[in-house]
Amino acid sequence: MDTIKNYVETLFLEFPKTKEVLRAKQEILTIMEDHYLALIDEGKSEHEAIGQVISEFGSVDELREELEFASREKEPENGINEDEMYQYLTERKKDAMGLSLGISGCLLAVGALIGLGIRGSEMMGFLLFFVMIAISVGIIIYNGMQFSKNNSELNDRYIPIDTNKEAQKLKKGYQKSFQVSLVFGICLCVLSISPIFFFQMFTYAEYGIPVMFFFLAIGVFLIIYGSINYNSFDKFIKEKYFIADEDELGPNAMQAKYGDSARTKHLLERVYWPIVVMIYLGWSFLSGAWGMSWMIFVMAGIFYSVLEAIFVKK
Repeated sequence: MDTIKNYVETLFLEFPKTKEVLRAKQEILTIMEDHYLALIDEGKSEHEAIGQVISEFGSVDELREELEFASREKEPENGINEDEMYQYLTERKKDAMGLSLGISGCLLAVGALIGLGIRGSEMMGFLLFFVMIAISVGIIIYNGMQFSKNNSELNDRYIPIDTNKEAQKLKKGYQKSFQVSLVFGICLCVLSISPIFFFQMFTYAEYGIPVMFFFLAIGVFLIIYGSINYNSFDKFIKEKYFIADEDELGPNAMQAKYGDSARTKHLLERVYWPIVVMIYLGWSFLSGAWGMSWMIFVMAGIFYSVLEAIFVKK
């Protein structure tokens, strides 16, 4: 009997634990156990009965198709299709490029300022510095806004099984590129100090500082660009509903993640921290103990984790 139970458990390992799947699992187990007992009553040995029950069970592939079809019938109609996912990933790649260039541009601006300062062109250095910073910050702000816009368009929409599987496939295909960009980026950041020692051999150590920022800019670009693209796939893999902002879950994502505790979690987020801020300001103004009152936030953070562990079940 245990052999049959283990067989059924193994058979259903790959399926999500939905009500439909659990019900089908229990029905199959009951049918197989009844058939096993009937064969035992007919005089079959235990091994013969188990072998016959399993052999007469039918095709495992057919069961998979039936269960997957049954689970897909319940999927919400506004699910994110693969075309929308590809469009999102394409836009995200553009935003990642812009954010990476913007941050790297800020590092290059510092390097240009120091390099021109060494050559005695301080005014030119400051001018180039502010121009590059202005352009870089503008790029960061623009792409950051586009980043939020692309997220909000898909927020709280269901992620179908097909879209999830395609995202997993794409992530696996991008993994090697991510590893290369991460390794080269970290190596460049670590080796960025080497130009200083190189130029010091010729008694021009200060010239190594601008080169150091150049190395840092390239390394940071590779790390940020690769990381943003790689993590983009997780938006369609880790959750059932698309989450634009981890700190601001939509109603569907909240329900899927916290179940019956979703309302408690929502209430805790909306009420708890405003009360903490009110207590902090009240105590600080009344007692004048501004140097100590900030400890309220430390205690509140610990207490929040305790409340979440007690009342919110994931």
